[in-house]
Amino acid sequence: MKYSLKQLLTRENENTTLIQKSTQRGDLGGLYLLMKKSLFSTLIFIFGVFVAAKTSAITHTLIPTDDTYFGAGPANLATNFGMDAILKTYFFSGITNNATRQAYVKFDIRGISTYIESVKLRLYTPGIAAGGNAIHKFNIYPVSINTWAEDGLTYSNYTTIAGAHITTPVLASYSVPLGGALAAGYIEFSDPLLTKIISDSIAKGCSYISFRLAEITNVRVGTAAQIVDFHSKENVSGNVPQLVIAEKNVEPYRASNIQADNVTLTDFSESTYRYLIRLPYTSTVVPTITAIAKYPGTTTVTVTPAASLTGTEAARTTQVTMQSGGQNQLVYNIVFELLPPPTDAQLSDIFVDGKSLEFFDKTKLAYTFYLPYSAVSVPVITPVANDPAAGFSVTNAIAIDPVSTQQDRTTSILVTSSNGEVTKTYTVEFIKLPKLDIILAIGQSNMAGRAPFADVTAPMNDIFLLTPGAELEVSSNPMNKYSNIRKDLSLQGLSPAYNCALGLREYFGKPFGFVVNAQGGSAIDLWYKPTKVNYDASLIRAKQAQRFGTIKAIIWHQGEADRVAGEAENPVFTTYKSKLAQMVTNFRTDLNEPDLYFVAGELYSGAGTEHTIFNTQVIRNVSSIVSNSGYVTTENLVRLSDNLHFDEPGVKILGTRYAEKLIPYFAGLTTSDSQRSINQPIVTASHEHLKIQNVNDKTTFFIYDLMGKLIEKTELKTSEIVEMHVSNGVYLLRFTNPNSLFTFKILVQ
Repeated sequence: MKYSLKQLLTRENENTTLIQKSTQRGDLGGLYLLMKKSLFSTLIFIFGVFVAAKTSAITHTLIPTDDTYFGAGPANLATNFGMDAILKTYFFSGITNNATRQAYVKFDIRGISTYIESVKLRLYTPGIAAGGNAIHKFNIYPVSINTWAEDGLTYSNYTTIAGAHITTPVLASYSVPLGGALAAGYIEFSDPLLTKIISDSIAKGCSYISFRLAEITNVRVGTAAQIVDFHSKENVSGNVPQLVIAEKNVEPYRASNIQADNVTLTDFSESTYRYLIRLPYTSTVVPTITAIAKYPGTTTVTVTPAASLTGTEAARTTQVTMQSGGQNQLVYNIVFELLPPPTDAQLSDIFVDGKSLEFFDKTKLAYTFYLPYSAVSVPVITPVANDPAAGFSVTNAIAIDPVSTQQDRTTSILVTSSNGEVTKTYTVEFIKLPKLDIILAIGQSNMAGRAPFADVTAPMNDIFLLTPGAELEVSSNPMNKYSNIRKDLSLQGLSPAYNCALGLREYFGKPFGFVVNAQGGSAIDLWYKPTKVNYDASLIRAKQAQRFGTIKAIIWHQGEADRVAGEAENPVFTTYKSKLAQMVTNFRTDLNEPDLYFVAGELYSGAGTEHTIFNTQVIRNVSSIVSNSGYVTTENLVRLSDNLHFDEPGVKILGTRYAEKLIPYFAGLTTSDSQRSINQPIVTASHEHLKIQNVNDKTTFFIYDLMGKLIEKTELKTSEIVEMHVSNGVYLLRFTNPNSLFTFKILVQ
């Protein structure tokens, strides 16, 4: 049977009320059964940008997600200034380009509509005195790559990370007259080009936008350079960079009706700007779209038909442009999509207890779904056929306990194409997990990880990671990929949570859960209490994880963003200590885990005075700041060439140290980090040789190399002596018995 578009639209309208009621009461199964009744459900709102109706302009004030600068002479080519409290810009005339200073700022523009009235970039300066020998002129330029992070950009790598400098167009400028002073306060950059680039970026679907600030004149006072400072987002003044965006009042440009082949679009709304029309797969003619302006006397309507019903979304989109007053316009998009052929036997989604199966891919047939320890019944599976006319049958699992057979724990879905010629079978295997001990791993970039992980990409059996949908999956690197506050995914590397997880699993022989929620460059001010964005975001994820078990510990690696400001404010970091204590107390209270163990990691121990003071005053003193806590050292670890982040071996060792700090607490053991106990086995090393003599009860010993790889695991009887051949190098030895745990490093040479 064939249907005209008008018949299909009319038929769909008959089901609208029932579908709306199903949606309102959350009956997704009923919703899709209703849709299935229509052979070709024509109008389905699947996704898109839905902009709320606005009757007046709205102003958004955004602060940077990242800001930094580079330059400061040949000695600092690889130096990163992302944690500094200031942004610098200066042009050195006649000196090599790497001596100049140029600043970068990046903003998250998601949630802003394309209908922008004006934009201002505001930067705060403490000011300059009068007397310069030239005008100060600052230009704002676009940045080509928006995935850069403030803790990774230097002069040496900016072309790779942020792209080569774009010098045209100049988006906006600001000048200080010859010899003039600049008072403390915000200066503003504003220009139609600045507004246009943001509007265009949003229209392209960009999530972030970046700008480069450069002074293009060389100004001196006498023989000294007059360098202008601006406050960064890390500055304690709170006068952070701002991007102020005023959205237009789009009310005068709205449509009052849009029709396809003379039938009003289902659920048309003047403030919904994207629609999807699904047509029979045999369709070849683009439907005719017409529109009526809400204010016809002042608004003109232009319809640009789709080029075809196949190809890219742009080619399949008819645009309705409502225009008034020249450049002022509003655009409605109607996207056409052909329904699948009658041989299609794929699903477009699977709902588990009314919730869409996370990471569903219609080409993937087999899924594993992990259930919390408290689960008592088999979840209800509701399939959604890709072709509404296709049929399916569901054979439900009869058990969820892992001791049951895989067949008994698996729900299967047989999908039959509408012509009956093709079938596919999808399966969902349910596995009920035991009650997990869960670790919350938070902090900044060295907890997120920046080291490569190409040699450790395999799934981590029995280590479970919280997903964005509040479910669990078998973990794999990068473990910070699901953080709800992270930088760009491409920046996420090997986290110390990796070796921490492996160490816990190996020692206890049971599964563990991890919530990894770190953000590069984040200061303690974002973490220490409710209403602070990183605290709130991490608390949400930790609470989601609690249905799978108990949050037993926090591993924390943070401080690079606070070490300089803290030292200048107070050499003993009084404010930081107070906020750290508040953070742990708040997590313990809000998670209802008063005994939550807290382990802090040192900053890089070889970085100089700032790190040393921070480590000495804060990290190594953490037990006096936070009850029930400990710390891990970064002694002998090596950094990447960016001089900020630990390399792969260093991250692995650090993760192992976190595990070793957690193991005694979890197991109720005593621990010795440095002093040898009379119960500890005697270890002697010589050239390519180790001799181990047990002096106590039966003991298990482990030997790891500096990459964190397990070299040997052996049980020793009382007074037993073991000798073994090993290559020369540094090794980590760990001994455990029912009453104690000992760890130390040894050099074989």
